[in-house]
Amino acid sequence: MRDLPLIKAMGVNVVRTYGWQVDNDHTQFIEAVQAHGLYLFATFYMGEEIESPVGSELARSQLVRTFAKEVKKYAEFPALLFWSFGNELNGVWNGYLQSLSHDDNYDGGKGTACGWDERYDDLGGCWIHKGLPPLPGTKCYTSSFCVYKRLFAFINQAAAAAHEVADVVVVSAFADVDALYEKVGRAGDFAPELDAWTAQVYRGSTFGDFYEMMGQNTDKPVLLTEYGVDAYYDICGNSSITPCTNFVGDDSGSFEDEDSQALYALNLTREIDAAASDYKRCEHAKKGSSDCIGIGGFLMSWTDEYWKGAKSQAACDPVQGQPGFSPKKCDTRAHASCGNWDAMEHDLCGYPLEAAPDHYVNEEWFGITSPTRCATAIDSLRPRKTYWAMRKLWTGDSKAHRLFESCGDMLEGRCVALGDGGAPSSGFVAVLGSLLGGATHNQIGEALQCSGRGKCTTDLHECGDGSFNSSATPCCSCDLGFAGEGCSVLDVRVYVALAGGGTLGALLGGMLLSTLFASCKRARYAQTSALGEKLLPRK
Repeated sequence: MRDLPLIKAMGVNVVRTYGWQVDNDHTQFIEAVQAHGLYLFATFYMGEEIESPVGSELARSQLVRTFAKEVKKYAEFPALLFWSFGNELNGVWNGYLQSLSHDDNYDGGKGTACGWDERYDDLGGCWIHKGLPPLPGTKCYTSSFCVYKRLFAFINQAAAAAHEVADVVVVSAFADVDALYEKVGRAGDFAPELDAWTAQVYRGSTFGDFYEMMGQNTDKPVLLTEYGVDAYYDICGNSSITPCTNFVGDDSGSFEDEDSQALYALNLTREIDAAASDYKRCEHAKKGSSDCIGIGGFLMSWTDEYWKGAKSQAACDPVQGQPGFSPKKCDTRAHASCGNWDAMEHDLCGYPLEAAPDHYVNEEWFGITSPTRCATAIDSLRPRKTYWAMRKLWTGDSKAHRLFESCGDMLEGRCVALGDGGAPSSGFVAVLGSLLGGATHNQIGEALQCSGRGKCTTDLHECGDGSFNSSATPCCSCDLGFAGEGCSVLDVRVYVALAGGGTLGALLGGMLLSTLFASCKRARYAQTSALGEKLLPRK
């Protein structure tokens, strides 16, 4: 609810989420996306092959069934229009190609292992890293066709199963690696149920020949599932020393580079628009066109992702500061602190890449916005120049900084909402509470009240841990005598005290009446005795 209005105001029409978990209920999120006039692209989470094995027909069938079941589960929501079956399944780092290649029981025992060599081509393998696609007749040409035929056929099963249960667009977000266009051209016919070919393309300030090469190898539309650059200029990209020891905020010459990020985003987005298929000239476009092939792209990413440094591509093992650390145990131009599993630290973990503005990719700095921690579980967002540049391109609107709330605004709004903005309380109990005093720690603003019966606080020790449905902080620190989320009800102890006070008063009153009655009785007895003495005769 914080992000969706800002995303809509930027001019976006589709939001892509990564890591869609089947064990979670996403209904409220989809409803929120729909309410803001947006569409949703869900990436069915598969992770690495060790998490989602595909080495047997049984394992593959189970994944297909689970995917179709998830698509059917949310088929009633028109906003959930796009599904990706996995993410970067063609990347050797995920292990799917290797597992499919090794399956010597493929096609129910009729097949054999592909014999595909997953090493980089400059290391003697078949993975296209430095050179050109393999030549016909070579072992790599044959084995790579075998493994991609299996991959595309597997994905096709998932797409077909999804189409049977919902009217959705099904793709698989591929990495722009291993000469993807060539694999699509040779084995793409084994995935007729895929609605579009997709790729996550990071080639610098331009996509180069990407659209041209894809257009020559398919007549399907092409969707970019990721593009963009990070917003940090890192001197590590031009360093000849390993590991790099610079860190955020030092005097090394590194800095947050909003200008380059915005410039690259604009240039790349204009290339996507130039290749769009909805121009009039594209009405009769055919396979082989270098344009008229694109249907859009997803700019990476909405906000900085502090968790990305955990599995850094360029890392030291162990990291600096741990026993056994040695520069010899670090990848080329790795940062000495990476991988960094501390998701609260904005680190520089990443890897060298010549196509990046500074020749280095800092994984945690791709955000169009950057978060600032206001309180436990409460962040505000700071827009980078990319946000305003894209908003101008997509909507024509100029800057409107008040779109983004500060920490003070967010916390104050939260505190007012907690107490419904209520006026100070009145009456005997309120007066009693004010006389007795109350907790006023960590106030937000001058005297922001929670229903007039407490003060807003961001102290986690006072607020507790929160719950599944609500943040821990801020919370209302209630004046004595009041309780509830917004201090809007009387504390049960007040009722107990009032009841106890009433009982005590009744007892005291009863005791007082008993004392008065006894006193009167004694007085009457004394008077009667005196009178009796007067009436009796003397001896």
